[in-house]
Amino acid sequence: MKLVGYIKEKKENSFRIPVYANAKGAFFFHTVDERYNITDFVAATYPEKNFQKIYLSRKFETGNKGAIVFIGSEGYLHYNEAPSAIEEIIHYLNDHSTIANINVLLDEAMLLKNRIFSDHFVVDNFVVKMDPTDDHIILSFDFPSPKKNSITEKETTNGNPEIPQKRREQTVPLEQESDPAFNNAIKQLNAVDMNFELKLKLRAEERRSKLKTFNYQFKLNQNTAKRKNSAE
Repeated sequence: MKLVGYIKEKKENSFRIPVYANAKGAFFFHTVDERYNITDFVAATYPEKNFQKIYLSRKFETGNKGAIVFIGSEGYLHYNEAPSAIEEIIHYLNDHSTIANINVLLDEAMLLKNRIFSDHFVVDNFVVKMDPTDDHIILSFDFPSPKKNSITEKETTNGNPEIPQKRREQTVPLEQESDPAFNNAIKQLNAVDMNFELKLKLRAEERRSKLKTFNYQFKLNQNTAKRKNSAE
């Protein structure tokens, strides 16, 4: 399904009913659950004069977030997949405080936002999306770059004992393994009843992160060695 229009109303500054179409050109409305995930598409019936055509190439399927369409003042129109659209709409409302019933509109927008993101939560460096009705979990990883754990300074001389040169030697351990926040996140995720496929994906992402950290450390050590040799 693709978003192809919305149902027009006379008033400005309001959310509109999105209209979708399949590959054959048949029109549909969506039904959504409490988290604004599409549960079904139902045949759309409405007077033709009430239909306003727009187009969004993004595909919408059951289980995914539905579309949001908002009409503002002076021809403002914003539409997109719900997680992207709602943020922009809230920014618009905050920037137009003179709109009539602005507090009511902001309340409606914030309630929608809470619904849309109610199946997302953050566990330290993980962003987790869970659906309690099944075993499907989506994880995205955002591990920080390795940081300097220790810096030791040694003074060397270059033929003149009165002019010391400082050389820094850096060591970068795989700090994720010793990071309490990381370990706590792993413990919480391990407590989730995950299927076998998900566990394999999680381990693969963990190995990939450790490999990136190792490569970073290896290159850093190489550069340190080169600087040491050039100084000598």
